[in-house]
Amino acid sequence: MDITNNTEAVYLFLFGISILASFIDSIAGGGGLLTTPSMLLVGINPLTVLGTNKFQSSFSTFTSSRNYYVNGYLTDIHRNKYFILSFIGSSAGTLMVSRLSDEILKTLIPILLITVAVFFIINRQVKTDLSNYIVLLTPLIFLIGFYDGFFGPGTGSFFVMLFLVFKNQSLLESTATSKLLNFASNFAAFIIFAVQGFVMWELGLIMAVGGTGGAYLGSKSAIKVGDKLIRPILVIVSILLSLRILTS
Repeated sequence: MDITNNTEAVYLFLFGISILASFIDSIAGGGGLLTTPSMLLVGINPLTVLGTNKFQSSFSTFTSSRNYYVNGYLTDIHRNKYFILSFIGSSAGTLMVSRLSDEILKTLIPILLITVAVFFIINRQVKTDLSNYIVLLTPLIFLIGFYDGFFGPGTGSFFVMLFLVFKNQSLLESTATSKLLNFASNFAAFIIFAVQGFVMWELGLIMAVGGTGGAYLGSKSAIKVGDKLIRPILVIVSILLSLRILTS
């Protein structure tokens, strides 16, 4: 697969992106807003972008969720049930997106990226209490898992919001639960993409190493570093990259 004439430079670039994206994702969510457009920009096939991204993201989300568990923040007693729901939802979403043509995805993915980025701008802080509507949590976990299998960026933040407003968990507890469910959805999508041949193994491993390091540092820094500065930078870069893809 031709991803540019200088493969080593591209791999080095994406290695750096994976570190930064996973660090940000562990604190503010939305790391896929950086990795997805960056991989598209270097000429990788859209489905292979999604598959390889799920492969490397499985490592980083596992690292984050393990860190939160070890530090006592992964406390939800229903986490195993939620894990299964996210896994099944993601599997369904992945099977659907894998049926779309490259031409459709090349247009659809940047548009979705910009949409999620706008959501990040609007969503300053979640204050709503929906604990009386806890019955909605189960189908919403499935739907977010489906979204992650179909596309992905922003999934972690969507999960965080669910547990903030439906279960009144602290921000760190919500983030911990979201990383576990995000690992489930990433891993499910990765398995299906891998079976279909949409994973660049060498690049995926390189990004997995970077992503694991970034996720470890990010989850360790989550208590000390807020997302007020990180999130706006993430959104601006994502929109610029997406516009570049649409106009190229």
